Formats: sequence, structure tokens, C-alpha cells
Amino acid sequence: MNTPNEIVKELNGLLSEGVKLQVDEKYDLATLALNYESWYTRALSVVSQIIPERCADFISAYKLERRKEILYSTYCISDFLLGIVVSRHGEPLFDTKQAYQAKLLRQFSIVKAALDAAPSVLRDIRTVIRAEIFDNDIEAAKELARKRYLRSSGMICGVVLEGHLKSIAERRSINLRKKNPTLSDLNDALKNEGAYDTPMWRFIQRLSDIRNLCGHSKEREPSTDEVDDLVRGTEKVIKEVF
Repeated sequence: MNTPNEIVKELNGLLSEGVKLQVDEKYDLATLALNYESWYTRALSVVSQIIPERCADFISAYKLERRKEILYSTYCISDFLLGIVVSRHGEPLFDTKQAYQAKLLRQFSIVKAALDAAPSVLRDIRTVIRAEIFDNDIEAAKELARKRYLRSSGMICGVVLEGHLKSIAERRSINLRKKNPTLSDLNDALKNEGAYDTPMWRFIQRLSDIRNLCGHSKEREPSTDEVDDLVRGTEKVIKEVF
């Protein structure tokens, strides 16, 4: 499950498989146990990634580590798969199939909740990862600027700015006309869609001009002050524009 699409696909698959884990009059306990254990392991893995706060509920439906006695409320899926029946005076205290179905439904509902939460959770995860990458890139740009590799520093800032503006356009579902938009294209599109005001648009356009200067070797050399402005400006944009 390396990508958001794969995680969502896995969750949908788990829901489909979960339906088949219900029991009827002709169920085979050994086959059910094998199928359930495989499903449980994969489902727990995904739940722990998407909604870790529900892991304890998911696990407790399968097995309780501590309980004083086995009642309908404390009967778990693992008990059913082991064929445990609770009796008194030779009579079952409760319907174990019904208890199993209730706990399975609880787990099924948690997997469904993970599917519902997946888009926003995965979006937040991508945002955090991007922010960490951008921070590392800006530190690299600063180091290059200190060593007077001005063009290289400026180009890194340009990549960071483009990546950040593209993520904003994606989050706001802004349709970009060009397949490979430039920094100026992104700036214009976001301003036109109201992502930020004219002063910020002018500020980013200035950063774009410096970036273009760094990328075109036939033009004059960028100055130290210009690249410093680009580095600081890039930091400002990724922290203030969302």
C-alpha cells in the first residue's frame, strides 16, 4: 500500500471480503478461521494507518486480554473461531453465532470508517511529507547560497515554489490549462481563483523573475541579494500561502 489509491482500493477490498465472513447454517469453521485471520491482519494494518485511535476497539472485538467471565458482551471473535460455547447446566447461555456476527459488524464498521476518513487523512499525510521535503530543500538552497552557488540555489527554490503552488491548486481543485505549467502560470491561476490577493501575486512574480534569471545562463549573473531574497521569499510563501 504505497499510494493513496492503493490504500483506498485495499479498504474497498476488505469491505467486500468482510461481507463473506458472515456465517450461515452451512459454514465451515476451519475455512472461516483461515479466511478471517487473513482478513483481520490486513484490516488491522490499514486501520492503524488511517484511524489509529480505533485500533483498540478493532482488536477488542477479536480478543480481550482481560475479562472476569465469558458473557455475551465479552464473547469475542477468537472465541467463536475456537469453537467455544458457554453453557450452564448443559444449556448454551447465548447464541455464539449471533455474538460473533455482532463483533464482526463492529469491525466491519471500523473499516468502513477508515474508508470514509481516508481521503482527508491521506491528504494531511501528503501535506506533512511535502512540508518536510520543502524544508529540507530550502536548507539545501541556503547552503548553496552561502557557498556562492547562486544559480543552483535559485533553481532549487523554483522547484519548491512550483511544487507548493501545484499542491495548492490540487487541493482547491483548480483546473490548470497547461499540462506543464510554469511558476508564472501557477501564480496567475491561483490569483485568478482567489487563492491570494494581488500583493502576494506580485511578490511571487518577483520570486519567479529571480528564479528565471538563475535558470538562464545567457543572462546576467544573479546577485547574492537577489538569491537571498528568493530563498527568504520561498520560505515565506510555503508558510503563509495555503
